[in-house]
Amino acid sequence: MTAFMPRRALLGAAALLPLARPALAQAFPSRPIRFICPFPAGGIVDLVMRTHTDELAAELGQPVVIDVRTGAGGLIGSQQLVQAAPDGHTWLMASLGNIVAPILTPSGFHPVEAIQGLSLVSHSVSVVVVRGDSTARTIQDVAALAKARPGQLNYLRAGNGSFAHMSMELMQRVMGFQVTAVDYRGLPPGILDMLAGRLDLAVLSTGLAKQHIQSGTMRAVAAIGSTRSPDLPDVPTLTEAGVPEANMDSWYIAVAPRGLPDAALARIHGAYTKVLSTPAVQQKLRSVGTIPAATLPPAAEVQAMLVREHAKFERLVREANIRAS
Repeated sequence: MTAFMPRRALLGAAALLPLARPALAQAFPSRPIRFICPFPAGGIVDLVMRTHTDELAAELGQPVVIDVRTGAGGLIGSQQLVQAAPDGHTWLMASLGNIVAPILTPSGFHPVEAIQGLSLVSHSVSVVVVRGDSTARTIQDVAALAKARPGQLNYLRAGNGSFAHMSMELMQRVMGFQVTAVDYRGLPPGILDMLAGRLDLAVLSTGLAKQHIQSGTMRAVAAIGSTRSPDLPDVPTLTEAGVPEANMDSWYIAVAPRGLPDAALARIHGAYTKVLSTPAVQQKLRSVGTIPAATLPPAAEVQAMLVREHAKFERLVREANIRAS
């Protein structure tokens, strides 16, 4: 009897082993998270990521390691993401460039169908600025001046497919005016030319524009985004200015390869919801010039937002005949 009982217990334990293995295999996360930054270190996307990676690591129980993979307007980073295993251990912080770059340049993957939205993180507000000596006070004034002098006004374009480029193209199509793009390798030289009177208007982040607006060398005529900028609260959004179709958001969304297990997706979204709800992380997001997401929608709604954004900008690229540079 005493010899039989241990054997029976052993057999029972052995029978449970096949049930235990799937549970162990499904444990998530089981190793460090690789978080791809598709734009240069020190830029806004990188800064947004660094506001909450430590908090996510603490919540998930694994390190969250930023991996900077730049190039081709965000396309290189996107390629790295979609080639990764869809097991939840590889993410990317996406912005508009990750939607537009694969539209402009053949990439072998669909910029939305190949990814899964994890969480909306924050957004930023840009402003349409004119020189301080311009007669324009509103975005309608800019449109009127451009219509009176078609093609003669020019604007700063630092990057084909960038937020500034796409927003200016959208405004032109919605409001029916035409301005000429002047290309620069980065914003600083373009801003210097605008201050010197060689450019008429630009789309700049509030952080870059604020000092020039306060000094009177530039004037903000409209804010581009879902809300006004906390730094420039008197500047109305394009929606408030009567042209909601021309408005767009500069958003930051964490994404992963399509095909994540439901359990991993739920775990990641839950971690993001908890972390982004903390006042400390919200303050960090504000400190880098972005506005924390007012609500944290489910992953399915984040994905639907990405689908809408892709359709919007795919249509704009086609209608405006925008080409890769």
